[in-house]
Amino acid sequence: MKRVLFFTQNRWAFGSIHHGLAKEMWKHGHYANLLDWTIGYTVEEFKLMRDSYDVFVTMPDAVLSLHYKYGVELERIVAVAHGQWDILLAKQQADQDFYPLLKGFGVISQVLKRKCEEWTISRVPDVVELGIHTSVYSGSIPDRLEVVGYGGSGETKNWFGQEIKRPGLVERVVEGAGLELRKHQFYNHLAMPGYYRQVDAVVMSSIEEAGGLPMMECAAAGRLPIGTPVGYFEENAKKGGGVLVPLDEEEFLATTKLILKDFKNDPRAYRQKCEWVREYAIQNYDWSVKVGDWINLLCK
Repeated sequence: MKRVLFFTQNRWAFGSIHHGLAKEMWKHGHYANLLDWTIGYTVEEFKLMRDSYDVFVTMPDAVLSLHYKYGVELERIVAVAHGQWDILLAKQQADQDFYPLLKGFGVISQVLKRKCEEWTISRVPDVVELGIHTSVYSGSIPDRLEVVGYGGSGETKNWFGQEIKRPGLVERVVEGAGLELRKHQFYNHLAMPGYYRQVDAVVMSSIEEAGGLPMMECAAAGRLPIGTPVGYFEENAKKGGGVLVPLDEEEFLATTKLILKDFKNDPRAYRQKCEWVREYAIQNYDWSVKVGDWINLLCK
């Protein structure tokens, strides 16, 4: 049995991911807990916690805090990148190449693995895909398409000032299709199952690598995920986990509006598509089919 501590942000997406993963690890005989990095801890307090765990799991940029501030040995840390900014921030801020010294290094998609090669990261990462507890989102499929949710926090730039989301496009598309828009207000992850019950589809307009967690949750809830071909969502949408729309702004507007109109005017086709994506989610997104690679990375 390994004793694993997730050093994480507990409120939003990371909370959902790491709570779900910890539950699965308990089922497989490992002891797992979460520690919120937004709370300040004394060095003495952290030392007491540090001595109670074998493995610390966090993002690459947070490795610096775990190691330099709290004294956790690099060989006890597993870094998992959920976006390319995690890797870039760590590379910019570190005064040494710590990747070879870590217990483990993972990324959540093949896209990020290719990015590591592009940026000459010295260690080849393991790919560990995200999962969800699909039963948490289960419910009846809507009779028709009327309300569209916007998938994402609404922030338009990443930490480097680069544009990554275009929420104005989603508003224009939904209005043009004659549907109601219900924005995601950056809710606590515990509120998200209720949010999906308020919408009939979710549209993502990201132009950068994304974990695709809202789209996975949307599919599991039997709602229609529509998004651009980036990151994890692109890989799964091509296999039946959602609907892909072009990245180019004008093509995005025209194509997405047409798709929404078609599904709005054909409730039967809409319901059938929602049934297909929900079945895909159950078969491919549930933690029960994802957890094996994580356990190999964290507990080997």
